[in-house]
Amino acid sequence: MILALLALALASYVWFLKGEAVLRRWRGPGAGRSRVQRLRRWTARAWLLFGAVPLLVLALLGQLDTLQRLPDAFVPLALVVRAALVGQGVPADAGLLAAAVAGGLAGGAGVGLLIAAWRRRRGRGDLHIGHVGGLLPRSRTELRWGAAVAITVGIVEELFFRLLLPLLVAEASGSALAGFGVATLLFGLAHGYQRLAGMAATTLVGGLFAALYLYSGALWLAMLAHVLLDLNSLVLRPAFAGAWRRH
Repeated sequence: MILALLALALASYVWFLKGEAVLRRWRGPGAGRSRVQRLRRWTARAWLLFGAVPLLVLALLGQLDTLQRLPDAFVPLALVVRAALVGQGVPADAGLLAAAVAGGLAGGAGVGLLIAAWRRRRGRGDLHIGHVGGLLPRSRTELRWGAAVAITVGIVEELFFRLLLPLLVAEASGSALAGFGVATLLFGLAHGYQRLAGMAATTLVGGLFAALYLYSGALWLAMLAHVLLDLNSLVLRPAFAGAWRRH
């Protein structure tokens, strides 16, 4: 059964990758209804393939409770991660971690805006890792959809890449490390539309989200970090660049 469910998860992943064509077309020169429609379809696709499918598979496994607790298969690896980061036997305080994550991301966003303002005064474009400039919102309407995408991605990608896929690979292979390794690699590859630099950066960020999840045991905390990071990229920075002025 595990192998069949793993095949289903991988099929969802492959189907989702077809959405990259939607993102590539969204780079087109004109803003407007077509860009919003493509983004709306991409958002619905994400909720279906990375949201509904994981919930269905977890229900079939009888492990829906892992939405609120660390799966047993992850516990040995989580203990290793915690010992490596803070020492043996030190409990993780999810509330303090959430505050630290939010504060750190807010500080990083502030620094990023300062750098963007400095570059703009010198007639330079915004600095991005990977090929993402054409995907960023260009109007108020697109900013709203940028927020929807940030929330969607932060929730469903963590559900799929930090819980479901590692769990299925761990159950099939007997190794949680293999599970997170495979899931993190596929997470990076799923961002192929960002080109090589973007994929490398995304893979690294995926590894950090995995470490945060294993350390805290709280999937919601990884989701929060992901949502905040994407809100900065898809809402705050484009708004600062002037997208909010255009309808």
